[in-house]
Amino acid sequence: MTMFFVPGAADAELSDAELSDADEAVYRSLAQLAGRIPAAPGRRIRQVAFKVGRESWTAEVGRKMAGTRPEHRRRKGEFTTTTEKLSGHATVLAIFEGTPFAIMTDEQTDEQPDEQQAASAPSASESSPSTNPHLVEKPSRVAYFAN
Repeated sequence: MTMFFVPGAADAELSDAELSDADEAVYRSLAQLAGRIPAAPGRRIRQVAFKVGRESWTAEVGRKMAGTRPEHRRRKGEFTTTTEKLSGHATVLAIFEGTPFAIMTDEQTDEQPDEQQAASAPSASESSPSTNPHLVEKPSRVAYFAN
């Protein structure tokens, strides 16, 4: 199992104890921004899977959200199904349990993206869950960090 961490919370040159303190401080701040109470060690969420319409998404701390969408096509009188891969452009920083679950990312919602960021962002057809926090009503799978 993966040990608890918050991406980008601390400098790599810190000791393990200092890294842990930095992760805790950032985690508490993210919980406050999400309007949630920080979870106790052992109950901190590492990953959730959820659906948005026909799309299936996975949010994992330290990674960009990834998803799939089935595409149904008719070709020469036969139906075929392919799976389109989707990706978000924001890294997941923390996931908080609740009703609904709250996913915090490094998405900068109050700033306009520069041209390079805008060009690399998913198109409107790739409806990446990128609001901050992204709220998930009923995840289909939840995985926790090790203590």
